Formats: sequence, structure tokens, C-alpha cells
Amino acid sequence: MSLASERKSQEQTPASSTTLAGGPGPQSRDILADEVVSEPTGPKQIPKDAEPSTKDQVTSSKDPYSLQDYKLEGVGLAESTSKLSSRKQTRVKKFYNRQNALIDAYLGSNDEEALEAADNLKNSGKVRFAVNASFVCNFCLFVIQLYAAISTGSPALFATAADAFMDLVSSVVMLITSRMGSRPKLAKFPVGRKRIETVGIILFCALMTTVAVQLIIESARALGRGAPAADTESLAIIPIAFVSTAIFSKACLFVYCFVLRRYAAARIFMIDHRNDIAVNLFGLTVSIVGSRIHAVWYLDPAGAICIAVLILWSWASTAFEHTWHLVGKSAPQDVLNKLVYVSLTHDARIHKIDTVRAYHAGEKFYAEVDIVMAEAETLKVTHDVSQSLQRKLEGLADVERAFVHVDYDAVHDVHEEHRALYKRETPQDETKKGMLTRLLRR
Repeated sequence: MSLASERKSQEQTPASSTTLAGGPGPQSRDILADEVVSEPTGPKQIPKDAEPSTKDQVTSSKDPYSLQDYKLEGVGLAESTSKLSSRKQTRVKKFYNRQNALIDAYLGSNDEEALEAADNLKNSGKVRFAVNASFVCNFCLFVIQLYAAISTGSPALFATAADAFMDLVSSVVMLITSRMGSRPKLAKFPVGRKRIETVGIILFCALMTTVAVQLIIESARALGRGAPAADTESLAIIPIAFVSTAIFSKACLFVYCFVLRRYAAARIFMIDHRNDIAVNLFGLTVSIVGSRIHAVWYLDPAGAICIAVLILWSWASTAFEHTWHLVGKSAPQDVLNKLVYVSLTHDARIHKIDTVRAYHAGEKFYAEVDIVMAEAETLKVTHDVSQSLQRKLEGLADVERAFVHVDYDAVHDVHEEHRALYKRETPQDETKKGMLTRLLRR
């Protein structure tokens, strides 16, 4: 069988639509092309005696697998789900909405680099403003909340003041790392310094969790001291007004950062402002109630503990997530599928996709793709095809760097191409492990 006929037969192999959007992916991250991009039935067949129009040629080049035909939305989706129960309608619509989004992502992959450049040109100033405004706001709010806490002596307001101070310190960290990430020194850092933003986020989280632990300790001591004197004054109007101003300012910044949440720095400040709104509202409420109703004096320090636990949980989970980004967590299945689609449709001389890997290197991914080309192809052809594919993959919005390797067959063991990171288990090892598991269960 010739290479052309082999490729044609691969393109015309039908498969179920569930593989594209909702079906389970392979267990390994080493993915063969016919295992992932098995959805389309291939380009539409044109009679030999009919000349395709220019429009058909353009459509075929942009959508060689006719994925557009598998989109189901609007009236068609409503008619397809009209006889289903309400619960099944929701699930089916969710499936097709996700599949439609995947198809749009595949077909729009060629334009992602231009769209990202235009988006950065449009919104980079807004992101800088969000970072700078958050820093200025955190400084002013720290002064206001410190005055309110000292003038009232409320543990809950001291908790919010301490939170504001750590916000200020963390804002400085984010400001520095954000600027360093946007100014690469290629002589010392050949791949840039974008990952320093992830380091800054982890430092931010570490500072916030530290203050949360200290707040828990101080509030527990306040509970241990017992009820304060009965003649303790209730909160004055000025501290209440100051804290209310802080809440309003944080709410405005939260809305602004929410619009820009797809950027890492703006997303972190959005989380910070969201937490501060909840912390300040809760702290102000329990402080007012605890100072005016002497019978529930414990509400103030107990509220401070609740605030601290909320801060601790929120930032610890964020730090854990971004730590995995530095370690090199694998990309989601949707990203891997897009890499396979882009690679397979890049050039007709690519016969198969042998292996696809993608893993975090900070916020974005590093991608490794092994393609299979004919053994008789010249070095010039294989170089040009692989280099153009590498540049195309790096144009995707989620990919920071891409590496393309060319093979002439797909029957070799992909694990032998690199030094083994871990000892591979033999069938005998798996048998021993199964026997040990059964013994432990007894």
C-alpha cells in the first residue's frame, strides 16, 4: 500500500463522537494520533468529474476533517433533546456545548498567536494598572484598618489589619515579580523569566498563610483570657466608616480584576480582594455584635479565628496548585488533544503522531511531539516540516515552548528514547505486588 493511500484510509476511518468531548482518554500521556483524533470521518469526497470550487478548497484546508459538521447547537440541539427528561437534557446540552467549544478551539488554533498578541497589546496596560492600583489600595487600607483596630482594641479588627499588612507586603512581591517576568534577560535566562510570576504567587501565599496562623494563636489567647470588663465601650462610628470604606474599595478592585482574571497577576489579586471583602465584612459584623452585646463577648475572638482559618485554607490551596505548576504537572486532556490535531493537520507529509507530551512550566506548558514521516524523506524536508510545526505549536495560547522530534516508524518503544526517570515494573513485579495486596486485605 502506498503512503498516500495509507493516509487516505486513516483519514476516512469513522469513530464515535464521544471521543472528542466526553469519552475517557488513554491512561498514558504518550498518545497516538488515531487514538485521540478519532472523531472525524475525513474530508468530504468530491466526484472525480467535478472540480471543487475555491470556497470548498479554503474550507477543506481550514477544516480537513469536517469537524464543523459535528457541531450541534441552537435549534438543532433543542430538537435533539426535546424528547429527553429534564435531567438528561441538561447533561446532553452540557456535552455538546463542551464539544462545540473544543471544535472551535481546534479550528481557531491557527489564529491563537495573533489573537494573543492583540489581546496583550490591548490589556497589558490594564493588568499593570490592576497591580499598581491594588498596591496603592492595600497601603491606604492598611493605615485605615490599623487605626480602626488600635482605637477599638477588637481582635477581629486586628485580624483584618494584619491581613491588610500582609496584603501590602504581598503586593510588593507581586509587583516586583510581575515586572521581572516582563523584562527577560536572555543572556542569563535563555527561556525568559515568566516562571518567576509563579514563584511570586507561591511567596504571596506563604506570607498570607503565616499571618493566618499567627491570628489563630492570638485569638485563642483572647478566648483563654475570658470576658473583658463590662464597661468596655462599643465601636465608634469613625472606625466603622473606615472599615466600610475599605470594603467598598476592595469591591471595586475585585470587579476590575475579575474582568482580567485570565492573566495570572490579575487573577491572584482578584482572589485576594474577594477574600478581603469576606474577611472585612465578617470581622466588622462580629466586632460590632461582640462589643455591643456583652453576653456574647466570645464572638469577637471566635470570629477572628474563623477569618484566619478562611485565609489559611484559601491561600494554602492556591500555593499547592501553583507548586504543581513548577514541578511539571501534566496538561489536561483537552490541551493534549489540541496538540495532536494541530500536529496531524499541519502537513500532508506527516503520516502519524507517535507521542505527545505537555506539562506545566509555570503558568503555561512545554510541549513535546514526536511525528512520523517517510524514511525516504530528505533531511531538508524533515527539518523544514518539524521546524514549522514547532513554531506553529508555540503560537498556541497555552504553549510556551515546543519541541518536535521526527521518527521514521511508530513501532519502537518510546520509553527507550530518554533516560528512565523511574524503574519500570516488569510483569513479575506486578504479580508480586498483586499477591502482596491480596495478603494485606486478608
